[in-house]
Amino acid sequence: MAYNIRKVAVLGAGTMGARIAAHVANAGFQCVLLDIVPPGTAADAPKAERNKIVAAGYQAAIKSKPAAFTDTAFASRITIIKTAQQHPTYTT
Repeated sequence: MAYNIRKVAVLGAGTMGARIAAHVANAGFQCVLLDIVPPGTAADAPKAERNKIVAAGYQAAIKSKPAAFTDTAFASRITIIKTAQQHPTYTT
């Protein structure tokens, strides 16, 4: 049976998770990078504040030396979100 991978999810946007997402993007796949909301963040806090951890991992992968991306344009293949509930194709 053949499978067709359309999108990959990486849980955890730390050093390893963000670089794994970069390698997935380098391979040509769309990737969803997820991480937790920072502890103590209010439920009604702005999206940027709630996505602070995952955004930091994503930006670190973009800026890393040696480069995590073979072409910086591939970073656009990664979608960052804090929890599965934000993404329309995931349900809990």
